[in-house]
Amino acid sequence: MQSRLSIPSHCLSPREPLRAGHILAVFAAARRLRTAAKAGTVGKPLRGKNIALLIGTSSEGERSALHGAALELGAHVAEVRFAEPAESAHSNGDIRTLARMLGRMYDAIDCGTMPSAAARQLEREAGVPVYQGLGMDDHPARALADLMALCEHRPPTTTRASILFLGDPLTMRGSAFLSAAREIGFEVEMGGQCQAASNDATCVVDATNAGHWSLLSTNGPLDEAWRCENHRFVMQTVLLDTVAHG
Repeated sequence: MQSRLSIPSHCLSPREPLRAGHILAVFAAARRLRTAAKAGTVGKPLRGKNIALLIGTSSEGERSALHGAALELGAHVAEVRFAEPAESAHSNGDIRTLARMLGRMYDAIDCGTMPSAAARQLEREAGVPVYQGLGMDDHPARALADLMALCEHRPPTTTRASILFLGDPLTMRGSAFLSAAREIGFEVEMGGQCQAASNDATCVVDATNAGHWSLLSTNGPLDEAWRCENHRFVMQTVLLDTVAHG
């Protein structure tokens, strides 16, 4: 259904910034998925693929956004509960054993809230694609989904695209978002609440509430449903690129 993007491994974990070419390729693939979904032509390209979502024992029972996105593509999704000890408590042998077992059983693994050092070792040992919380807010996929929404709502006549960012730019989500925005040509300015009303930026990103970002374009707040849809299609783009072609 789509050509392979060959998304680099750092798109699968929140460690390194993406380059402009990969960002724009993800946007284009996600938009193609949206068009196909509206036409009912997506089908089940991940039929026969098995994906494990590692779920901490403290996690609530609500199905995750990633779970739903994978099911829509036809994948079989298993939620695998695991204990959540401190990062230093994970032994190399335990993680190696877990990684090899999961790698034999599944075509891809999402580590969810597993400590980052353990997740990186699992990624090295499993032999299949491993995501570090692909459906979580601080994964680059969420930042790309919001950035894609801003691009889609930017006035077509705008020659200078700028973002006023309110909040902490050093969070994982903030850092990923700002890095990607600058990479594709947005001018970024940091500001406070009192500055938002008088600023002439093309877009305003209010990240002062870390759990619920607000995005505004010149036409007003961006629809939350649209942003969630973008997030689903970006996640599905990553799944198709890394699992369907595996």
